[in-house]
Amino acid sequence: MAETKIHRARNGKIDFLRLLFAFIIVLHHTRYLLGDDHCLFLGGSLSVEFFFFVSGCLMAASADRKMKAAGAAGKTSGKTPASAEGLGTETAHFLKKKLSAVFADFLTAWIIGFFFVAAAEKLSLRGMAGLFVRDFFELGFLKMSGLYIGGLDGVVWYVSAMLLSMAVLYPLLRKFPDFFPKIVCPLVCIFIMGFLCRNYGHPRNPDKWIGFAYKGLLRALAELCLGVVIYQISRKMQRTQWTRAARVLFTVFEAAAYLSFIAYMYYYGPTERDFFFIALLAAAVTLSFAGTGLLSKRFDGRVSSWCARFSTSLYFSHLYYAQHLNQILPQSISAVPRVLVYLAFAFGTALFVMYFSDFIRSKKNVMKSWFVKAAA
Repeated sequence: MAETKIHRARNGKIDFLRLLFAFIIVLHHTRYLLGDDHCLFLGGSLSVEFFFFVSGCLMAASADRKMKAAGAAGKTSGKTPASAEGLGTETAHFLKKKLSAVFADFLTAWIIGFFFVAAAEKLSLRGMAGLFVRDFFELGFLKMSGLYIGGLDGVVWYVSAMLLSMAVLYPLLRKFPDFFPKIVCPLVCIFIMGFLCRNYGHPRNPDKWIGFAYKGLLRALAELCLGVVIYQISRKMQRTQWTRAARVLFTVFEAAAYLSFIAYMYYYGPTERDFFFIALLAAAVTLSFAGTGLLSKRFDGRVSSWCARFSTSLYFSHLYYAQHLNQILPQSISAVPRVLVYLAFAFGTALFVMYFSDFIRSKKNVMKSWFVKAAA
């Protein structure tokens, strides 16, 4: 059997799951429209764990590729892998690439959301200026730094926590490519998860300040480290020639693990059982990245790639409506049409954000050239 490659251009199954879990987050935020008692996915906030695992795995894969490239360059130049390129420069380049992948979507959605919130709250020009000043730091993804309280788009905490954590983890992965992913990352995950379990009972409520950092920042550190572990295990699994019976078992377990995790989120809010289901999700993501299931390659293609792109836009484009639609909708509207209006706004905005952001990215070089000429 040919070895499955973790570095293939896209992992279709992961791309499809991005959209599924993004949609669950959208349904979770119906709690703002309907209240917690009638929320469609009360435990859906745990979906963020999937994105942290995937980001950690991709970060580890990126560091691994850089290490191999630096090692090859070192053989010809006489430099050591760690000195082939300054870690500071390399880390900055890595973070810039991560930021550029989402910034156009985020900024477009943020501007739309800003004017929608201003209209829903009937703000004057002075009120809009105050809203902009209050939430300005959000545009720099600094939510989890503690520099400000509140924010226009609450879901941005995920990207903020991810980037801040990666700024620490990535150079350590490059500097200590053997010791850090195999020893430090598992221990960091265990210690932080244990701390959150004993002190808070669950890892949720990311905007809770715990004296020295936001809870969400610790959550990101722990789960990105677990994503690094997932990468290590996935890579080893790919090197094994599994029998068809083993691949059938992997397929059944992977599907059962995802379904169990989703069912848990649907029926339960935060509990200490979160940690068990996080571990179950980690096992499922490991199998998805390893590509050991019978249907792994069936997900590859344009549709799954589109799902991945749309999931980013949808993630940034819905919370404004969840939190403010009740201010403009008549109270007489029942729950079902209220949710349908919410989903229509969220999906319509996400489609516009996705295609407009793609257009902006396609014109990036043209705009850069224009600014350079204007400056000259």
